[in-house]
Amino acid sequence: MRTREARDRARDRARDRARVRARVRGFTLIELLVVIAIIALLIGILLPALGKAREAGRFVICRSNIRQVGLSMFTYAADYKVIPGAYWQGPQNLDWCGRNNTRYTSNPAIWRHPIMTSVLKDYMTTDVTFICPTGKRPNQWFDYTMVIRLAGAKVDAPWHMSYPERPNVANSPRVYFQSIPLLIEEDERWYNTQVDDGSFANLDQFSSRHTKSCNIAFLDGSVNGLKLPKGGNDRIEEAADLTANHLRLHARNLQYTVGSSAANEWGWVNTPR
Repeated sequence: MRTREARDRARDRARDRARVRARVRGFTLIELLVVIAIIALLIGILLPALGKAREAGRFVICRSNIRQVGLSMFTYAADYKVIPGAYWQGPQNLDWCGRNNTRYTSNPAIWRHPIMTSVLKDYMTTDVTFICPTGKRPNQWFDYTMVIRLAGAKVDAPWHMSYPERPNVANSPRVYFQSIPLLIEEDERWYNTQVDDGSFANLDQFSSRHTKSCNIAFLDGSVNGLKLPKGGNDRIEEAADLTANHLRLHARNLQYTVGSSAANEWGWVNTPR
């Protein structure tokens, strides 16, 4: 009898220990839901921060890209005293991006990229890219475009350039750039998708893809990211959007537009008239 009772007590103790272990190992449904809620909250907090960190990295890469393109122009200018051309200089094969050079337009299929026909090709390292990592433009050639009327500019041109603080307001106060803008990170919708000529002209707009900022390479060799006037809706053109036509070159107490050019204006910016 005692042996049987001992066995029963031992069995009961084993069951008690098993129950204790089960309680220690398991979670109640409420506990599980609380843990899931906490994880979801942490993800909600961390994801925006991770997104901002990724975009900050892409912004730095974009700035490096445009800096490298600008550097190739200045290296070219060290040999030829001026930077190369833009759209209208294509017939002379002096278009900086190659897109409008006759070598390219006569047979585009034989070239991997328009830049292969550019006068800058020998001044660029192999890792130079012309596409912003944040951009979603489908034509795949150039996110960085050259202000069209700066073809043949001397890098020490003494002039200044400005833009209206509020493009949609007549006689708006004007804001001066730190130097003459040379290469613009162009908006992918207006009009770098439809017109892939590597030039910044007419109704082309400044990009705002980097948290409303746009990378710009200047004629003094500097590169900066600026927040420039932009309307509230990126999907439509608005009067508040800053375009190439709004820019003004200030030289000898006069103002000149730089949003359009002509074939005979090589070097115009050095002695504007």
